[in-house]
This record gives sequence, structure tokens and C-alpha cells, in this order.
Amino acid sequence: MRTCLLLLIPIIAVPQTASAQWREFFDREEFFSINFPAEPEVREIEFESEYGALLPAKVYTVVDDGQLYSLTVVNYDDAVDAYTDLPDRSDEAAPADTWIYDQRASVTFAARTFRLRGGDVTYDAWHHIDRVEGLQLHMNNPDGSRTYAAMYYHNARLYMVEATSPEESLTQGLFQQSLYFLDDEGIRVRYSLNPDGSRERTELP
Repeated sequence: MRTCLLLLIPIIAVPQTASAQWREFFDREEFFSINFPAEPEVREIEFESEYGALLPAKVYTVVDDGQLYSLTVVNYDDAVDAYTDLPDRSDEAAPADTWIYDQRASVTFAARTFRLRGGDVTYDAWHHIDRVEGLQLHMNNPDGSRTYAAMYYHNARLYMVEATSPEESLTQGLFQQSLYFLDDEGIRVRYSLNPDGSRERTELP
């Protein structure tokens, strides 16, 4: 199993912003909105999935007063083609199904990359945003910093949210909770969730 190093973003790699001026940031191409303390730097990268497929992704990053705010969006739209030339993994999944398994397990795989950093996981639980299911993690890192992370899969996208605060700084849980998802027209989506795991679009109040 390959481990993606994408989420190990060093804080010093992004220029510091002078002061936080929180604003709502939209990306209709990637179907989301989230609050950042400044205009994020946006980088395009390749994300290596659990089964080794290289998928297009974008990383949105702000560092403000030593606080790291990051959102990574992995695009699975063309995932079938990305798996065509991978080695045979028939011991784990039929070739035709590998891309499906990779998507279905993407949230769990993303959470694992955080846990492998080390440190003390203080919260690890199922979560949802507008009934889009995912996971949340809170971690005390070896260097004394704290990480609030969340990951969700929606509309052929894997969303990985991270806020990491230096030791003795205020935690930033509200950042991960400011994410919401958009439809093709840029309208926020919300679902009702049924006991069997299916969901239906509902009207926002």
C-alpha cells in the first residue's frame, strides 16, 4: 500500500499573511466553498491514491500567524483512465473494480495518512456536512502543534481539510466546519440521510 505524502505540508513553505481577514472562498469548478483568513495560494499537483493511481488535485493553502489552513481537492472524474496502466491487483480487487474501491475507500485512506504522522489522536469519528459523510480527526502532534482535520467524498471529489496550530495557539476547528458543497449551478447542497445509507437532496431553509 502506498502512502501519500501530500498532506505533510510544512508551514514554512507558504508565505505568511500579515493579518487574518476571514472571507468565504468559492471554487465552482471543484464544487465547494470554505472560509479562509486570506486569499489562498492554489497549487495543482498529482495525488497518488491507495492503489497507486495518479489523480489531478488542487491544494489551497493559507498560513496566518503560524496557523496552517489547507484544503486539498482530488478529482476522480477520469479515475477509470488513471487505473488503466496500473499493475494487476487482482489479489485485492478485479481490475475493472479497482477504481471503484479506491474512490469508496478514499476518505479512510486520507484519514490514515494523517494518523501515520504520529502523535496522539484525541478525536477520531464519523462526521457529516449537510449529510455528506466523512471523518474528523483531532491530533496532538510530536512538535506540540495541534491538527484539526476532516475528509469527505462528494461529486467525484475527495476533500481533505486541515488546520494546524502551533503549541499554545488557539485551535481552529471552525475552519474545517466552514466547508460546504456546491452543485453545478453553484448552489449549496444538502441531503436527508436514510438508514440504508442512501440520501436525497433536500431544500435549504
